[in-house]
Amino acid sequence: MELVEREPEPSGGQPRRGALSFAERRVADLAAAGHRNREISLKLHITVSTVEQHLTRIYRKLRIPNRAALRALFRKEAQL
Repeated sequence: MELVEREPEPSGGQPRRGALSFAERRVADLAAAGHRNREISLKLHITVSTVEQHLTRIYRKLRIPNRAALRALFRKEAQL
């Protein structure tokens, strides 16, 4: 079994954006800003499939179900 070191979670049990890789943060920032997968792929010069894979990992790492929850989380963190 492989052990993975994780960044501590803030109170409330919600993982931080810091748990994301650099590439995942770039995709998350654009998705949270309202960009569609195709737009993100063009801006970052990656395929739509890669954007979708990043979003899947982002949702899993942040324990959120979808893009709307991602926007809400980023909005909440921006207010802190």
